[in-house]
Amino acid sequence: MATATKQDLAKALLKLAQAEPFKKISVQKLTEAAGINRQTFYYHFSDKNQLLRWVYQEDSLHFLDAAEVNIDNWEEQALKMLTAMNSNQNFYQHTVKDNAEILVQEFITVIHQLFIKLFENMDVEHELSAEDKQFYARFFSYGCSGILTSWILEGFQETPLEISVQLFRLAKDTEFFSYRLYAKEQSDEKWGSI
Repeated sequence: MATATKQDLAKALLKLAQAEPFKKISVQKLTEAAGINRQTFYYHFSDKNQLLRWVYQEDSLHFLDAAEVNIDNWEEQALKMLTAMNSNQNFYQHTVKDNAEILVQEFITVIHQLFIKLFENMDVEHELSAEDKQFYARFFSYGCSGILTSWILEGFQETPLEISVQLFRLAKDTEFFSYRLYAKEQSDEKWGSI
């Protein structure tokens, strides 16, 4: 559970980043807006980037917690995350424009685990190696992070629903086509051995 001080700092960052670029927000501005001293800030966070990571998790990325998400609720949880981002557009645009890498790293950390789960669920015959699953999960995670950052930087042109449907279709299509490829390989092996 977050402390009241962390929540106050998060609110201060959300408010300040709605109006100005993230790079112009100093720890001093944050502490003044939150009504705390600098020493208290550094008790909770090492720098403003760590605070930003925490705000991303608390504001939107927690909806994709791997323990709660599965193939059946993937679209719904992605929609919640995207809706949260959409409701704080200026904050996300200002922070991602100044340093997209922070959101990308946090998002990839979360979504990578979801893709690992997806590939483990699809691999009922245990045909994929651990390295294959890691590579595929990394590939899809980076692709999804690119979609997410371009959506933010290009001004949220699609609705959260449109993006979440596409993410869900990606997961379902991956599952479907993986199964078809596996079934085709099994059929080819069967007919090839006759």
